[in-house]
Amino acid sequence: MKNRKFIIICNSIILLWMLISSSCEDMMGHYLDKAPGVDVTLDTIFSTQRNAETFIVNMYKVGIHTDLPKWDDLDGRRDAIYACTTDEAENGASWYWCQNFNNAAQNPNWSGDDGRRWVRWRAIRNTNILLEKINDVPSTEPNFKEQAAGQARFIRALNYFEMLKRYGGMPIVRKSLDMTDDLKIPRSTFAEMVDFIIGDCDTAAMLLPDKWSETFTGKATKGAALMLKSRTLLYAASPLFNSNTPYIDLPGNNDIPTYGSYDKNRWKKAADAAKAVIDWAPSGSIALVTNQGVDKNYRYVWEVPDNQEIILSTKFAGLEGYWYMAFKSINNFYISEAGTSVTFNFVKKYEKIDGTPQNWAPNGGDDLNQKYAELDPRFAQSVAYNGSYWNPDFPSLKMFQGTDEVAANQPPRIGCKGGHWLRKWIPGTLTSSTNAYVNWYLFRLAEAYLNYAEAINESEGPVAEAYDAVNIIRKRSGMPDFPPGLSQEEFRKKIRNERSIELAFEDHRLWDIYRWMIAEEDGVMRGNMWGLNIYRIGTSNEYRYEPYVFETRTFNKSMYLHPMMQNEINKGYLIQNPGW
Repeated sequence: MKNRKFIIICNSIILLWMLISSSCEDMMGHYLDKAPGVDVTLDTIFSTQRNAETFIVNMYKVGIHTDLPKWDDLDGRRDAIYACTTDEAENGASWYWCQNFNNAAQNPNWSGDDGRRWVRWRAIRNTNILLEKINDVPSTEPNFKEQAAGQARFIRALNYFEMLKRYGGMPIVRKSLDMTDDLKIPRSTFAEMVDFIIGDCDTAAMLLPDKWSETFTGKATKGAALMLKSRTLLYAASPLFNSNTPYIDLPGNNDIPTYGSYDKNRWKKAADAAKAVIDWAPSGSIALVTNQGVDKNYRYVWEVPDNQEIILSTKFAGLEGYWYMAFKSINNFYISEAGTSVTFNFVKKYEKIDGTPQNWAPNGGDDLNQKYAELDPRFAQSVAYNGSYWNPDFPSLKMFQGTDEVAANQPPRIGCKGGHWLRKWIPGTLTSSTNAYVNWYLFRLAEAYLNYAEAINESEGPVAEAYDAVNIIRKRSGMPDFPPGLSQEEFRKKIRNERSIELAFEDHRLWDIYRWMIAEEDGVMRGNMWGLNIYRIGTSNEYRYEPYVFETRTFNKSMYLHPMMQNEINKGYLIQNPGW
């Protein structure tokens, strides 16, 4: 397909095919697990530019992950998305890993991150090897070595950031280790880890180009490094980490899971980093999607690969069929599985088109279609609801219950606890007999605007720049500007809701909930999760909705950060996160 491009870090189309179809490890063996001199040595790998490029491809494969379920050694057989751990969504099967979050069943022997935990260390080892060996590569290609080093520093920073948001300060490994090294490296402080990540981002931004040719779509750019810096500093400035009062005291070591102190200037740094992404965007030919119409702009971003808003996306997934896609979303259309349903808790976050809250009656009402029609256009572009189009096989979803034989046995209703299915990520062209690509991205420009609006409000209050940044996001989806004259707290509440809507189901909500420390609020990650029972009113085209509780979730304060693995704690060189 013309719009689908894979990473091509070589000059040969034949080599590209080999990389995609077999992987670097199949071609060269698991060389990272072999002692030098066995089968393939590091000297062999870095003896030619072609071999070094193969190593770089594997560095991407191991070092860049998505939130979409994958059943392989890189993802530990994850079968649900993180949205199912929050008020965004629910997975219909009780045995999926996300339910351990909802039941507060995490423990130091299981955190929900097991499959990827060790892969991150593999990725970091890969990047350290490249940084040590890249200058040995004989290459006459301008900037090859510098750009390779920039990619390694970006991927190393990305993997440390993924650990930072889960654990706080972690052991910092600056070189490739061997068996003669002391492998018991203690945890760094939170500040040290932030500084390490930002240092790699700054260096990567200097070494990487603003953009690559279309042949190399999927490689990290300067913008990706700036975007990672922005996200890191935003998280670091947030209440979970930036506070004089830790969420749970860890006597003598509060500076490991968090800063252990508050500094308002951290918000200023986050705002400056986000603004740097916005200012850079034209150089990278990056811009918000605004030319598809207010009813299509948002969907275009997540459905069309390599569109102008995407700063970095993953390129290792090929065509996928409905059976695999089902684990992300609506299984029960064709096969009996679980699927991801959107909660009524989250649906209520969508404003009306005029920017006011939707008036959902607590005991239900007879105007469901009207309610849906009045919502923010991003609702219909993200959520599959009663009467909406799914694909050629299901042109009008029947999510209602009743005695009608068709409705009672309609597959889309089975297992849908929230009363709505997840639309996002599932292309409308996908059917039981067709395949499709998932356009998963790590960074897009809209996030930079939202990061900027949030950070500058916390730093300076709701100044004009904060309004401008969020209003440009709302305008392209047909939503009105934020009302003028908001207080800092009022703006904070609205920007958090806007972020929840714009970045819905993109692996932001869980981490935003954590960093804002709102998980304990009723209906977020604790308390009642609501769905809708839907009934057709006679033979009309209107429906009655009745909210009902499908689950009561539990959240413990210790869960704001994941536990370190107990078997490593038992070795005596790591400090456990508080509460575990």
